[in-house]
Amino acid sequence: MEHESRLAPGRIPLAEHRRSLRELMSAVLDSPNAPGVETVGLEGARNRTLARNVSSPVNVPPVANSQMDGFALNVASLACTPDGASITLPLGHIIAAGEEPSALEPGTARPIMTGAPIPAGANAVIPVEATDIQRFSQLTNEGSDATRQPSDLTFTIAPEHRTEGRFVRHAGSDTDRGDVVARAGQRLTPRLIGHLASVGVAEVEVRERLRAVVVSTGSELRDPGEAAVEEWKIFDANSVLMSSALGEAGIELCARLRVTDDPKSLLAEVLRACENTQAQIVVSTGGVSAGAVEPIRQAAEMSGSPLRLAFDKVAMQPGGPQGLGVLATPHGDVAWIALPGNPVSGFVSLELFVREALGAPPRPRMSLPVRTQTGEPEPSPEGLVQVRRARLNTDSTVKLVGGPSSHLLGALALSDALVLIPPEVTRVADGDIHEVMILR
Repeated sequence: MEHESRLAPGRIPLAEHRRSLRELMSAVLDSPNAPGVETVGLEGARNRTLARNVSSPVNVPPVANSQMDGFALNVASLACTPDGASITLPLGHIIAAGEEPSALEPGTARPIMTGAPIPAGANAVIPVEATDIQRFSQLTNEGSDATRQPSDLTFTIAPEHRTEGRFVRHAGSDTDRGDVVARAGQRLTPRLIGHLASVGVAEVEVRERLRAVVVSTGSELRDPGEAAVEEWKIFDANSVLMSSALGEAGIELCARLRVTDDPKSLLAEVLRACENTQAQIVVSTGGVSAGAVEPIRQAAEMSGSPLRLAFDKVAMQPGGPQGLGVLATPHGDVAWIALPGNPVSGFVSLELFVREALGAPPRPRMSLPVRTQTGEPEPSPEGLVQVRRARLNTDSTVKLVGGPSSHLLGALALSDALVLIPPEVTRVADGDIHEVMILR
């Protein structure tokens, strides 16, 4: 969406940073430290990634069955009756789902329930609504045996009643034995899990989850719930926010660290956590900008540092300063994704870049009209993709929530969409159409 000639000086396009992050993660997935394969039951398979193709061992349905509550018959028994004429057929015993029926007697019909096997000799089903019976309760007296010989069936011959296969689900009409029903690399959605269950698959081989260490930097931080020693200290929302967002993306959280601004201590803590957990990713927030105290930058610049990072400024607001690289550990290189420190900047960066690189399902995107907060135009910085928080409205518009500042976590909590405003736009007017990422 951004054109390089329109970007602010010294900034790189979003697509370039996204590509660099994909390349970093591809290297991790191709390394000896890559996730392995494990077998899980379907009840624990949601959102996991398949490691092997799965083929159906059976036909679904296994035999022809009825699509409707109605009457199984052979259309040959209707051959001598003209369309529009009334016909009466003797009825055999009711066929319930779950029982194996005996063969259909020639010139008769059998009451049959939805999903019940079609008896041998039958090749069509007439819905109960198309007959003079209307309801199956009319076939039996209250309290009587439902399998007793019921009364005759009377109905009017319509052209469709002569159609062989009408309201019959044929064996394998959903899935044939041998069909590949799920492919390696697919994300296991509830819909796909339901299909696997329908063909009798109870377990699947999936890729082990990527393991991540989340790091929040800042000597000014304290844990939620921790009593204030110095009133100016702030609660660490970043590590909790990033951990939750990564978990939603299918990443396993191995450790959540809150570290001080001392780069040497920071590196020691992260190395220890990576070695203890065999993590493949570090996601950090803070310490990547151009200030005097930037512990992530300083850790990477230390002589002999095991951390090798490249830092860029991406052409977006919020979330400009970013870092990517690797941490050398005794068990192999670990990908390090360094995000900015303001909570909204970190979250927006994760949504726009990190989720996709980690293999999470993409968020839906669409172009929608935007409503500003007051109806008056709101500014957007020239040369940057501005990412604004917004709420979806029932009239297929989105309304901006809060201002553009990257510390407004309350506005983020109220939002369920992100609006991506192009770098050439300097004022967002009520009714403008922009690309919207849906967070629901």
